[in-house]
Amino acid sequence: MKRVFRRGFVKKVMSASPAASYGLRTMLYGTLLPAPDIGTRREAVARMREALAAGHECGVHAWDHVDWHDRLPRMGRAEVFETFGRAAERFAEVFGRPAEVAGAPGWTANGLSVEAYEARRIRVASDTRGGVPFRPLRADGAPAALVEVPSTLPTLDELLSWEEFRGGGREGTVEHLRRAVAGAPGLSVHSIHTELEGGRAFAGLFARQLEAWASDGTSFLTLGEAAARLGEVPVRALRFTKVRGRALPVATAASRGLR
Repeated sequence: MKRVFRRGFVKKVMSASPAASYGLRTMLYGTLLPAPDIGTRREAVARMREALAAGHECGVHAWDHVDWHDRLPRMGRAEVFETFGRAAERFAEVFGRPAEVAGAPGWTANGLSVEAYEARRIRVASDTRGGVPFRPLRADGAPAALVEVPSTLPTLDELLSWEEFRGGGREGTVEHLRRAVAGAPGLSVHSIHTELEGGRAFAGLFARQLEAWASDGTSFLTLGEAAARLGEVPVRALRFTKVRGRALPVATAASRGLR
């Protein structure tokens, strides 16, 4: 709710049918209502464990999505390590094993978050946008051991904020993403949101997207599987950039690195 004062945020959110996707209660968490600790909710934990049992790769997103997204650049080393450590420990409690993959809220990452990931033995992350996989530089200037696999495709909420897909044009997002994958020279990475593609407003659209990709013979990999297929990857520093349809900057790889 506090983000309504940020340029472009209302436009992006309204295009994604917020009432149907989030619900009023969720939109008020952290302001008028206290945010829930979903890691202690029996039903939420059951759903998470069902995802793992179904064969999906599970990893850490964040302890507090909004706090990490909004404040990471201003956090000191101790707070970054403590915040991510809390999430990693709760993941281990829920799943009975440590996390090996992670993806940051809003693609918000820096050298300190890379070090915090490594301290918790994260080996594959997807915290950035655009480009090929790489090893990010830590805050101390050393190349990380973990592999960063960037999201390469626009998200559904971003596409819906584009003029060409407004209103009755939302079906066009299926063909747009279909062509993007077909025309990509290598790995394509698409980020989805449970509350959007999994909600009643867009579940049908997402099903048609998956059917389109499947009919094209697209192979679906986990982040871990994608990383395992990589050979030598470049080392890059992290920086922030703007992405069409997203109100806030996202992390990406600097254009030049160590190799």
